[in-house]
Amino acid sequence: MELVRWADEHFEHLLRWATDPRMTRYVGNGKPWTPEYVAERHEQALRHWEEHGFGLHAVVEDGVVVGIGQLVARRPDEMEIGYWVDADHWGRGLASRIAAELRDKALAVKPRVFAGHQAENVASGRVLEKAGFRYATSKYAFGRLQHGYTLGEGMTDQGVLRYSAFTKDPAGGNPAGVVLDATGLSDDEMLAIAAKVGYSETAFVLPRDGRAFDVRYFSPEAEVPFCGHATIATSVALAERIGDGPLTFHTPAGEINVETTAGTASLTSVPTSTSEADPELVGKALEALGYEEIGEGPVHVGFGGARHLLIPLKSREQLAHLDYDFNALRDLMLAHDLTTVHLFWRESADLVHARDPFPVGGVVEDAATGAAAAAFGGYLRDLEGPQRFVISQGEDMGRPSRLEVDATREDRRVTVTGAAVVIP
Repeated sequence: MELVRWADEHFEHLLRWATDPRMTRYVGNGKPWTPEYVAERHEQALRHWEEHGFGLHAVVEDGVVVGIGQLVARRPDEMEIGYWVDADHWGRGLASRIAAELRDKALAVKPRVFAGHQAENVASGRVLEKAGFRYATSKYAFGRLQHGYTLGEGMTDQGVLRYSAFTKDPAGGNPAGVVLDATGLSDDEMLAIAAKVGYSETAFVLPRDGRAFDVRYFSPEAEVPFCGHATIATSVALAERIGDGPLTFHTPAGEINVETTAGTASLTSVPTSTSEADPELVGKALEALGYEEIGEGPVHVGFGGARHLLIPLKSREQLAHLDYDFNALRDLMLAHDLTTVHLFWRESADLVHARDPFPVGGVVEDAATGAAAAAFGGYLRDLEGPQRFVISQGEDMGRPSRLEVDATREDRRVTVTGAAVVIP
């Protein structure tokens, strides 16, 4: 197989493919593939080669034209590639070979490469991942959702960054996506990006002046008002770029102040509040969780930027055996505007073990939940007075996390501290 410079002799193939909906569905800018439009694209391809020395290629195997591949300059430091394989030759691994060769040609020109595909064409995503590309972003273009992938040298702030929060080990903590500049992204696009990333939350940052930012949080299923671990991840990502110091996040839940230093961040929540949970809610929650009995202490609904049902368990063993009715708990939580259920067992006054089912976000469990930690800090302060303690979470998932909680402020705000690291 080889990639051959586009020439007049290839026009007939493009004209033939233009009548195949399997090609026109995935290739182009949404315009109808009329003979006139095909001729226009052909002439553009010829001119592009004359002006830039690269462009559209015919993919040739054993003397037969079996597809097309394209190189275009997307940014001063980035090339974009695209390809299509004649449907008669699908299933033979040609797409992977074409993508790899286009990748190498692009990297010979510029240090970074971008590639995209229609969201419904999931096979193309697998091809790009096999070629070493990593998912970066999603956009609606020409009425269709498109996923974008990148590959290249150095760290980039384009697209989705991946950090794990409340840990110094990328294999631990709670992963979060971070988009440092979400300017121009619609709500639907942010939701699509969060769903594609697949973490419990992805944070989307809109810069203000100085060290102030608007931040929104999306799970794979919906927007949430606040997310602690994504806030820690975002804060560390920003500090790595603009330096340690204070940050101010304007979130749907309110203003969040953050202090950053040496790969850690301390977020101070909005004022927390707790109240005893309705007995009917508690009964249905315990039924969905499969618990016939729980530990001593009241069950509360706590708020620290989002609402959480706080349930004490009777032992570490009970906490370890989490097996619940996903749909029943999700529906109950949606009906009561709950973000997670915070299950906890206190080993000592300064160490708490916790697990947080998160079915409303489309995931079974959170490995570390900063917002719940803030709400829980407010709960213990209200019941017992000001205190500091550590929450150990994620152990039973194999992603140990450490959340340091300071519930000693007089203004009912709680500070939650944790580290965050880049996920390679």
